[in-house]
Amino acid sequence: MSMWESKTLGDLCSFQAGGAFPRSEQGHVSGDYPFIKVSDMTLPANSKRIVEANNWVSIDAAERMRLKLVPAGAVAFAKIGEGLKAERLRQITRATAMDNNMMAAVPKPGKVDERFLLYLIESVNIASWAQGSALPYLSQTVLSEIPVRVPDLPEQRAIAATLGALDDKIESNRRTVALIPQLVRARVDASISQAGDRIAVAELAHFVNGGAYTKVATGTGRMVIRIAELNSGPGGSTVYNDIDVPDEKVARAGDILMSWSGSLGVYRWFRDEAIVNQHIFKVIPTGYPAWLVFDRLDAVMPIFRGVAADKATTMGHIQRGHLESTNVEIPVVSEIEQLNEMLSPLWGRLLSAEREVVRLTKLRDALLPELLSGRMRVPAEGVAA
Repeated sequence: MSMWESKTLGDLCSFQAGGAFPRSEQGHVSGDYPFIKVSDMTLPANSKRIVEANNWVSIDAAERMRLKLVPAGAVAFAKIGEGLKAERLRQITRATAMDNNMMAAVPKPGKVDERFLLYLIESVNIASWAQGSALPYLSQTVLSEIPVRVPDLPEQRAIAATLGALDDKIESNRRTVALIPQLVRARVDASISQAGDRIAVAELAHFVNGGAYTKVATGTGRMVIRIAELNSGPGGSTVYNDIDVPDEKVARAGDILMSWSGSLGVYRWFRDEAIVNQHIFKVIPTGYPAWLVFDRLDAVMPIFRGVAADKATTMGHIQRGHLESTNVEIPVVSEIEQLNEMLSPLWGRLLSAEREVVRLTKLRDALLPELLSGRMRVPAEGVAA
């Protein structure tokens, strides 16, 4: 095992800030170089590496703007504001331009493994090094002086390979999670185009409203699911409660939930057993398969969001009457039975993938500080340079 050395980030990489991106040069969906903004880091395909961009520029445009491109292998992140607080890190996969809200750490050859650098920067929590209270920002000087401890290159690669294997599996599962609903929608739409029925949304399922379970929270026990937990998962403000609630207000993995006030949406619950709070329906299918109920609710959601948006004087919401008065197309019964033979197993695979993402993410987040501090070591033998 190698000895770990005390360094600064500036010993291992250089920092390169993005530049101005004139509006006249924006809006091109193809070109020679991607020109990324902070928002590009949240594209589904860019969860770990930048492989897509909303804007591209040509070689001529790059020369005209005198762009300094960031090389493949660099680690990109937001350097200012809310984007910085989110601490999203993305590996650059090709020569890329960035706007002036972004920064990149460019690894110095022979000093640091590029993928290890990504995990190393994650381990130092760059947002904690920000300056400015109203509008936090990172400077190249401060970043360069952040102290770190690193092993030799072979062990860096071994650590990166260990964490990378977990990240790759997580990413693979996320692609599965994204693709299966698209496949369901395609098959349902194709079936309906041949022959379909129209039913009220209320006929798809029982819609059981949650309860006001946050006011008497005990801080322990089961998670109370609010819209925040549906959209972003549990966080620092998540409420836990030991309270007993009716079974129909308990969500278990595989259940369908629908928020009907504020931010309207339909969700699959894939975490451990939890309690459904008010403003959220637990959707219990009544004779229709779960994949179809979820898809049809998702299909009709733009209508419900339009209803909610028209309530200008109150928080946007729908009422039970809208479930009765809004119709949705479904395949004919015989076709549903045939589709179910193919789509029901896929729906089960979707749930497995979602739960595996949760498990692997917990494992990865637990391993990262141990591996990056040297408290846990991995053998470097057999890891390719």
